[in-house]
Amino acid sequence: MHMSKYLGSVFLKVGGIRASGPIRVRITDVSEGQFGKPDLTFHDRTQLSLNVTNVRVLVRAYGMDSDDWLDKEVELEVGEIQYQGKPQDIILLKPISPPIENKAPPKPDLDDEIPF
Repeated sequence: MHMSKYLGSVFLKVGGIRASGPIRVRITDVSEGQFGKPDLTFHDRTQLSLNVTNVRVLVRAYGMDSDDWLDKEVELEVGEIQYQGKPQDIILLKPISPPIENKAPPKPDLDDEIPF
């Protein structure tokens, strides 16, 4: 019997990542979480509520549309940021899947010839 349905959904915490060391996971879902922050769900059914730092990392790597984040592999590790002037341990995301090519929109053909 496959046991995944009994795992439930577990939000990852700094202590869990610190104890296990960095882990690699694949993003399977992005949804609106509590307090207006996005929540990521991973292939192992664990979840992570994203802070601004991690949203910026994902946007730089995979673009503004969260649909483009699906099936991307990331590494989770404990890091430190400054929050309200004090160091704070947080879970940091590191993109593992290659970034999406940022293609500029096509430039209009600027022909100086005036058709009249």
